[in-house]
Amino acid sequence: MAQDIAPGDTIKITVKHRPTSAAARKTLVRVLSKDPAIQRENQRLREVRATNLRRHQRGGRQWAVRVPKQRPVTGQRGEAGTIRATPDVIRDLSSVERFIDIAKA
Repeated sequence: MAQDIAPGDTIKITVKHRPTSAAARKTLVRVLSKDPAIQRENQRLREVRATNLRRHQRGGRQWAVRVPKQRPVTGQRGEAGTIRATPDVIRDLSSVERFIDIAKA
C-alpha cells in the first residue's frame, strides 16, 4: 500500500488495529500528528496549558505547577488523519502498514 503512494499525494490514514509495540505506536502518533486539524488542536491545548500555569511560592522561590500535556492522538483504533505524503512519511507508513488503512484523499 505505502509503495503505491507518491511524494506530494494527499492521503487519508485510518488506524485499523492498535499497534502491538511502543515504537509502532509512537511512529503512528508522529505521522497522524501531521494532520492540520490535529496540529490546530495541539496548538489550542498548548495555549490552554500556558494560561493555566499556576505559580506560588515554595521555599522562598516561585514554583510553577504545570498542567500535563493532553494528547489528541494516541494511536487507538478508529483514529484518522489526512496528511501530505513526503518521503519520510512514506517510509514511516511502510513500517506500520499492518496497523493502518491508507487511501488517497
